[in-house]
Amino acid sequence: MPSRRFLPCVVLAACLTGCGGPATGVRVEGPAATAIPWAGPAYVSDQYGRAWQRPTTIELTELVFLDRLTWRDWGAPRTVATGEASCGTSCSDWRPRSYRVRVVLSGRVRRASVAYYGEVTVTPVHPPAPGWATGFDSAQSLNLPDT
Repeated sequence: MPSRRFLPCVVLAACLTGCGGPATGVRVEGPAATAIPWAGPAYVSDQYGRAWQRPTTIELTELVFLDRLTWRDWGAPRTVATGEASCGTSCSDWRPRSYRVRVVLSGRVRRASVAYYGEVTVTPVHPPAPGWATGFDSAQSLNLPDT
């Protein structure tokens, strides 16, 4: 009967040593997980802070209006449109008062459960841009709502 007396000790020893197998742990392979891409609605704000989705017209500033916009890839990190930029009533002496443009929205920023484009670049389809539109061919900040 001495073997029955040692049976609990053998079972306890086997449990404590993991049945004698090698210690393995967690195996990690591949690159680290990246952020989940944004999949919610996206908006752009005009000069007054009004939010628009796929707008056909945007009042960019008091001077520059974007009209007849046709968007590609709306909601992506970078969206592109073609349309027309025109000058407001303060440009009565400037010619031409409108010209064809390519508009790029980028710099998407999340605000609660939606996202807003934070930057706009307006470039002429047929350069150069009129004098009243200078400076928009580099990224300009857009109005963003508070968090």
